[in-house]
This record gives sequence, C-alpha cells and structure tokens, in this order.
Amino acid sequence: MSAWSELLSESLGAPAGAAPAVERLSVRPGEVAARVRAGGGRGSVHEVSLIRPVPPEPERERVCAALASQPVFRARILAEELPVAADRVFALLGWNLVPRSWDALVATCSCEVWESRCAHLGAVAAALGAEADRDPFVLTRWLGLDRRTLVARVRTLSPSAAQGPAAQEEAVSGGAEAPQGVRGGAGQPSPPAPPDAAATSAAVFWSAPAIPAPPTPPGGTGERVRASAPGLVADELPGFGRPGA
Repeated sequence: MSAWSELLSESLGAPAGAAPAVERLSVRPGEVAARVRAGGGRGSVHEVSLIRPVPPEPERERVCAALASQPVFRARILAEELPVAADRVFALLGWNLVPRSWDALVATCSCEVWESRCAHLGAVAAALGAEADRDPFVLTRWLGLDRRTLVARVRTLSPSAAQGPAAQEEAVSGGAEAPQGVRGGAGQPSPPAPPDAAATSAAVFWSAPAIPAPPTPPGGTGERVRASAPGLVADELPGFGRPGA
C-alpha cells in the first residue's frame, strides 16, 4: 500500500456509487465525528460517529518505544512524517492504526437505515482516508497520540537520548577518542576510578583497627572541675589522675 486512503479502502471498503457529501470531519481520541449531507445541497443532514478503543498509557508508550527503536521509522517521525508501513508496528503490538474491519468499530449514524451499513458511514470512512493522506497523524490522534506527543515521545525514547548527552556528542564527533583525562569535551574531568576490590571486600568491612587506649588527663583535672562547678554534679565526678579513683 502506498497511501493511507488505499489501506482504509481495503479495510473498510469504498463507498458504492455517488457518496454523500461530508461537510465536517473531526478526529479526537477514540472517535471520528462527521456531518454528512445526502442528496446534494438540499438533502438531509446526518451525524456519523466512528468509535474505537484507545490504548492505555503503557500501551501507547510501548508503541512509541517500538517506533523509536527502528532507525527508518524514527527518522521519518522526527521529521514529522508517518509512512504507511508504520501501521505494521502498531498492528504487531495489537493496536491497528487502521481498523481491519467494521467489526473493530462502533459505527453510528442518525439516518433511518438499520438493516445494513448506510452510505453515510462509507462516505466518512473515505473522507477519513483522504484526510489521512494529507495528514496521517489524524490516525494516531484517533488512537490517543497526537502529532506533538508522538514526535516528542519517539525523540525521548530514541537510543541516543537514552544513552545521554555524552553518547550523543560521541556520535556527532564520529567516535573520536577524547584526550586522556577529559570526557565529552574540554574542561570536563574524567569520572573517578572504581574503588579497589580488596578495599571493598567483606573481610575489610568487618575488621577494625585496635581500640586506642583511653586518654590520660593532666594531673589535677578533677579538682579544677570541682572548683569551677561545685555541687552535687561535681561531687559525683571521679578523681581524674588519682590512682584507684
């Protein structure tokens, strides 16, 4: 398939005969809403809605990560383009960008045709395909991912973004080795060397140096303390420096 309209026509079918005029088409997460006029400019007007489930946030993140992991899709999406082949990525993750049949949709129309699918539904499907050829991101918006969100997430989830600024600079410089002691550019010191394995071993951790001997206060310390702080507290102080105290 070379166009989104062809993919939609294959999945949902092309309208037979002269299709009613679609006067208004709007796409939002989970719903395509349209106003269709039958029988020319003076015909009756009907409201049409094509409703589909929207993947939860973790599933949308998976789709963006899958697109970001493929260089071709990543480059095209970052250029704000969406090739038809991207539909395969969505389909592999269980979320068809283009519904594979009418059974995947809840389709409603305000007309009185109930026994079969009315021409208004087919006209809206064809109008959606034509709009997707002009702006394929209307299909991602239908799945809950507008253009800006999709592009931003693919950029964030791309491998170069995941590796950080240093990897991006290295990729731009062609992999040239930085001078010794400098990483990622001048003025940035290299990271500290890892600690010695022996210094971080369990034996070293659980060992300790010998406990030092208690300090020996100068002579007369106890008497000076008692003289400066008389009372019950001072009277309980030991006699520093006196043998047997």
